[in-house]
Amino acid sequence: MYLAPFCTLAINLFIIWFMPKRLTRREIYISWFVIALINLSTDITLDLYFKLYELGGPGVQLPVHVIELTLGASFGIIFLNFMPEKFSSFLFYLAIWMGITLAFESFMVHVKFINYTGWKAWYSIPYYIAAFCFVRWHLFYIRKGT
Repeated sequence: MYLAPFCTLAINLFIIWFMPKRLTRREIYISWFVIALINLSTDITLDLYFKLYELGGPGVQLPVHVIELTLGASFGIIFLNFMPEKFSSFLFYLAIWMGITLAFESFMVHVKFINYTGWKAWYSIPYYIAAFCFVRWHLFYIRKGT
């Protein structure tokens, strides 16, 4: 159950290590922690409080928290690193990433890391759109603030 998310994390970290960096270390550091906090708080609320889905089975597990604090953030850093600045290009980029994230979520359901208990797959669409737009704004905010 945990093999697929941890293998994906290893692949993402490999990509991050070797990708040509368009982000500064500071931008990576700040963005990583912001994305991880949003991911963790969202999953705690939707999984443990509202019980709309389960990650890694019922209850709280340490491997799930490790994944929550790393996997989404690793995807976020890759997303931000290659994100185009021009808005019209960003819309196409966003569409590609929506496909990637929805396919990945479906894969996590298939390998039984995610179990929907009240969540519908299409609920993820507005969440991911909001998340991608937020991290785009967040990167521009960091860059303007320095």
